Amino acid sequence: MKIYHFALIFLIFFLGAVIKTDISVGKLKAIENENNEITSALSSATADAVNYLSKTGSYGGNSIKKDEMLTIFYSSLFSSLGIISDYAAQAEMEIYIPVILLCDTDGYYVYYYDEYKAADGNTYVERVWSEKLPYSYEDECFIYRFTLSDMVYVYDKNNLLGIEPVIEGNYKEFQTNPGYADFRSRHGNSMLLHDEDYELVKRGAIINKLEEVMSYYTSKHNYIANKQGITYSFSFPEDKQHEWAEYIDDVNILVVFQGYPYGPDRNFTYNKIASTGANIVKKSRYYVEKKSWYYLAHRQGCEKIKNNDMILDETFDTIEECVRYGAYCCDCIEHGARVPVLK
Repeated sequence: MKIYHFALIFLIFFLGAVIKTDISVGKLKAIENENNEITSALSSATADAVNYLSKTGSYGGNSIKKDEMLTIFYSSLFSSLGIISDYAAQAEMEIYIPVILLCDTDGYYVYYYDEYKAADGNTYVERVWSEKLPYSYEDECFIYRFTLSDMVYVYDKNNLLGIEPVIEGNYKEFQTNPGYADFRSRHGNSMLLHDEDYELVKRGAIINKLEEVMSYYTSKHNYIANKQGITYSFSFPEDKQHEWAEYIDDVNILVVFQGYPYGPDRNFTYNKIASTGANIVKKSRYYVEKKSWYYLAHRQGCEKIKNNDMILDETFDTIEECVRYGAYCCDCIEHGARVPVLK
């Protein structure tokens, strides 16, 4: 065999490898593009849904329009993915969304699949909303029902306060109201008396409650999915709070989208916990007052800045931002450097 025969054989194998590599790269690119398309559509759909709540004022109490919000969410999702008229594709996609949480200012709703037996003797599956569930927490003294604001409902288990068993109001009242002076002296370690402790416990309690509920309904969905011929095992991922807990301080929705098959051969699965806040509940603000030779930071609502013509130099969302700005802390702020007492 002459040398050019070897060269020809090498060229054939080389071109075959290049063509095969190009095909593989093309498939991977198509898979990546489809993944990005689904992610973008899901992000837009959650944003459209919570924007509807914000613009219509549908939040708080019993005014929230759950079904209208769902219509906006699914219409946006299906439209972005080009299946707005493909009802079979819509039904298939929806079965891979085992649970949706709608988090309101004073509790949350769960949208999930439920099975029931009708009067005709047949068993049916439908999606239903739960009743509003509380952001609750219990310690040795009280049962708390939190809200996304400073309002809290407290059940006094041991009659420590000596008044009615259920107290409703701003938690800061426990720190300032003369009626709670005895409580403050006897239970100085209570989280109700410490802003940072209260916020930390409240946030942790809400996150844990929502995670518990999403985990339960995601796992429960396996029963429904199996009846639809789906073999994927639904399971809520642990230790992924950083992916979905960003907006829990605001009215928001949480969408568990799991196991959806995609790709050229549909042998890839899409998994995502999508969340978007409505920007309804505003963060606590800190006001920085300009003094003669220093800056003084006040918490929103501080008595020293009410009905006062002082010059408020800047506003910030966190005390850390105030410190970086160079401000001392007013005594309305629990922690931080204090300003010198001036005569």
